[in-house]
Amino acid sequence: MKEEKPMLGLKNLVSIDIGSNLIKVVQLGQFSGKIRLEKAGVIDNPISNFRSDGYGVSRNAIARAIRHSLRKNRIKARDAVSSLGGSSIIIQYFKFPPLSGKELENAVQLEAQRVMGSELNGMETDFLVLPRNQKGAPGQDILFAAVPKEMVQQRRQILEQAGLNPIVVDIDCLALTNCFLRLKNLASGEDIMLLNLGARLISLAILGKESLYLVRDISLDLEAPLDLKEENMLNRTVEEIHRSIHYYQGRVQGNKVTRVFLTGGGSMTSEISNLFSKALGLPVEKWNPMQDLEYTPGKLAYQFKQSQGYLLAIAIGLGLREK
Repeated sequence: MKEEKPMLGLKNLVSIDIGSNLIKVVQLGQFSGKIRLEKAGVIDNPISNFRSDGYGVSRNAIARAIRHSLRKNRIKARDAVSSLGGSSIIIQYFKFPPLSGKELENAVQLEAQRVMGSELNGMETDFLVLPRNQKGAPGQDILFAAVPKEMVQQRRQILEQAGLNPIVVDIDCLALTNCFLRLKNLASGEDIMLLNLGARLISLAILGKESLYLVRDISLDLEAPLDLKEENMLNRTVEEIHRSIHYYQGRVQGNKVTRVFLTGGGSMTSEISNLFSKALGLPVEKWNPMQDLEYTPGKLAYQFKQSQGYLLAIAIGLGLREK
């Protein structure tokens, strides 16, 4: 039985995942201790080839689309969480001796300053203390994230223009990880890779039972949507995935990825599991987070299909975020 952790107020919270092609809107609830998917909507992004790290884009059309989706799906919640992804987001891993409180904050800030220099001044930053990778291993592993302040401000403005109160702006790959760890029950000692295949961005996480080893975004700077059936595109993606596996194996001695889970719009493509399995030499399966949630089909968006659940992992993970 998983330990219940305090979450943001689900009833009054809406999660907004703004992708390059689609916008996903989710509201969760809780009944008898179980998480329920109460509302879900997927709409086209009115900005063609939208990038969350693209500055200066018109935000009015996106805000209007979100407002329309909230009305259409009868979502009255006004507190909102959203997330960002892309190559502008910097993720670093630090290791320190055991520290606590202000000592740890100061150590992270000094190390970030050493690594990033003056670039740090234009960034919103946060860090996460990771679970120990090995029993008895000395020190603390820290995941440090830096996001351009302008990106965060633009996302907040979109949500505000949609009539929402932005309370958290997270990172795509962390929201994805949160969704999986909260909904799936991995065996002890099993490490898996999770890939969210978006239209132009792939969010990657390597994790174990209640453990997080590596997260990153794979951005291939594409002019057209990602087509993993195209051999060159698949090869470039697999090369980046192998780099991630090698980095993980360097950080966590003796561990191996045993399975790969695919989610996101790209995972709905036929034969995609076989393509990745052959390329990576690992068992690959698709993961629809709706299969691990309670929901009443008729209460979701009009004509919303369970197959669209593959699109919702990041939005659901945002809603499951701890306080």
